[in-house]
Amino acid sequence: MLSMLESEQVIDNIDKLKQELLQFLNFNELTPEISHRPINRNDVKEDGTPVINYRFAAPTFE
Repeated sequence: MLSMLESEQVIDNIDKLKQELLQFLNFNELTPEISHRPINRNDVKEDGTPVINYRFAAPTFE
């Protein structure tokens, strides 16, 4: 059951990524909105390492 749920989540993530990419294929100018749209959140670890969380990425647990 868990494997099936994970597979469905992967398929959903791929669909979301595809939709986002299709929106970006037809632009003539890179704007801040376009460059920020795929990013959900930016974090910085205590050691100064940036962590970029994309909207279509599976969450990471570090």
